[in-house]
Amino acid sequence: MATNVPTSTSRNEVSKGPGKAAGQLLAMQIVVRRDLLEAEGWGFGPLMVQVAHATAAVLHATRERPETIEYLNNLTEMRKSVLQIPNEESLNKLAKLLSSSTPPIPHHLWIEQPENIPTCLALAPNYRESPIKKALDKSGCRLWKG
Repeated sequence: MATNVPTSTSRNEVSKGPGKAAGQLLAMQIVVRRDLLEAEGWGFGPLMVQVAHATAAVLHATRERPETIEYLNNLTEMRKSVLQIPNEESLNKLAKLLSSSTPPIPHHLWIEQPENIPTCLALAPNYRESPIKKALDKSGCRLWKG
């Protein structure tokens, strides 16, 4: 599983991201391959499990980040967006864009085993700043619609 997490910080640090100053709430973006449902015949249940895996993995991997701590300390204000991406190639492209950003954007690409299939990517809690939005847009992500 590919996890990209910048150097962690102390639990006592407070998030000072630009979104916080603007009054935005932290959010997570979860990106799921649409082709798994349509072309590969996966059901909604198996896709929901992929989302759960990726989300749990990124929260665990980034548990020391101030944004993740803040996000988890406010259970009633948690925000998530589920986005769709066309296929495996697009999902891998997004993972590479996030990893190559300066600084790298923390995320977890879930790879289902034993099949070794990339299925879902979850971004660590964030304020959806410009580099994140650009990477999502450039990879062809859009809001999941039934």
